[in-house]
Amino acid sequence: MNQKMNQISLKNEIHCKIAHFSLILIPIIYCILGKWISLAIFAVPSIAVVLLDYMRRTNSAARDVFLRVFGTIIKPHEFDGDKFSSVSWVAFATCLNFLLFKDEIAVTAFVILVVSDAAAAIVGKNFSSPEFFEKTQNGSLAFLASGFLVLVICGVAFGSGFWFYLFGLFTLVAVTIVEARPSLIKVDDNFLIPISFSVIMTFFDIMWNYAY
Repeated sequence: MNQKMNQISLKNEIHCKIAHFSLILIPIIYCILGKWISLAIFAVPSIAVVLLDYMRRTNSAARDVFLRVFGTIIKPHEFDGDKFSSVSWVAFATCLNFLLFKDEIAVTAFVILVVSDAAAAIVGKNFSSPEFFEKTQNGSLAFLASGFLVLVICGVAFGSGFWFYLFGLFTLVAVTIVEARPSLIKVDDNFLIPISFSVIMTFFDIMWNYAY
């Protein structure tokens, strides 16, 4: 029985990682098609996912459809929870992030979600280290290092200036701490990571009115 449960858990974890990395298509589509066409495309599945996620709590048919579609990529504790699942938080983050923030900020924030969140989980689970708040030192270092790599790549791609990298690094450190302390702001990482990055970067932009 334990072996069967471990196989299911491993299968679920693999599906989760594949689904998570496939999110990289979202900023790619955004960069290719532009803001408004992309948002029109993102809005339809996002609304459908959120409505289905909401309805599955009281409607058995909606629950069956939701679990059939997303059952292999959401975490076990989300199956019967009365809160929105991680897929809905991704939908919220996608629409708000790309609607409200500058292109270079929104794209960087979302790629950090895809790359750095996965890096932190993989390294944190497979390489033991002392705790860092509620996560591990190695996991948080992986988040920070991969996030800085994303920051550099996106900065070069958008032709950003020096201040983008400097303020981006400060922002990344703040987001790393927030990611390591989920109890501080009790919001799903899939929403918190991109939105907190974009909000802080936008704050720097408004306060100092610098050109990226």
